[in-house]
Amino acid sequence: MTTEVKVAAGDTSDTGSTGSGANPEQSGRLSGALDGARARASEAYTAARERTSAAYGSARETASRASQRTSETVETYPEAALLGGLAIGAILGAFLPRTQRETELLGDTGRRLNQTAREAAEAAREAARGKLDEAGLSRDAARQKLSDLASSATEVARTSASAAAQAVKGGQGQ
Repeated sequence: MTTEVKVAAGDTSDTGSTGSGANPEQSGRLSGALDGARARASEAYTAARERTSAAYGSARETASRASQRTSETVETYPEAALLGGLAIGAILGAFLPRTQRETELLGDTGRRLNQTAREAAEAAREAARGKLDEAGLSRDAARQKLSDLASSATEVARTSASAAAQAVKGGQGQ
């Protein structure tokens, strides 16, 4: 400990002082410094909390708008949403590996289920094509709408992440 800190804390064991306490002026300075540090820490905490709250509110609002736009798009183009859901399901199913145990247990039943599932998927695809044709929507138009929807969702995520990052960066500068 430095002599100044010892004196401020009331430790005069090796300062050569024979007094019974700290120098009032030094004690006052230490107390003032501690009070200042507490005040700055409190201000920094409050500012960070406010920025975090603002970033959370902004991200929440952006997500809400994206959700609303998605709902409107699905309501306007339900066939395209159905087609997109089927495509995502088919992709996920293609990536899930068949286990040996599954093959052993299901055997012929599994093959029949697989064939039935293929037929059902084909029927769904044909029905979706028919509905899209009835609505005057082409495959390209449906793909464009799904692409626009995916782009909007990506932009929402990017904007939310950027707002949160900016809030954090703003808090570090103070």
